Amino acid sequence: MPLYQIWYNDNTQPLVVNTPYRLRDVEIAGEIIRSEQRQNRQSADPAGLTVRELLRVNGLRDVRYTMDESEPVDLK
Repeated sequence: MPLYQIWYNDNTQPLVVNTPYRLRDVEIAGEIIRSEQRQNRQSADPAGLTVRELLRVNGLRDVRYTMDESEPVDLK
């Protein structure tokens, strides 16, 4: 299961997302927007926008992420 750490807008702490599958760039942008909506910010309708446009209209900049697909190992 991939674990994503996503930094944006000069935040010091990353948004952490754990998914059962790899995310496309547009899905990563969607995770950021959903996180921001929970913090009561406005968001544009993503229909028909490129990833770059989606980030711009939602005021997101300096987006970068890491992905770790390592599986936890149980030591018994």
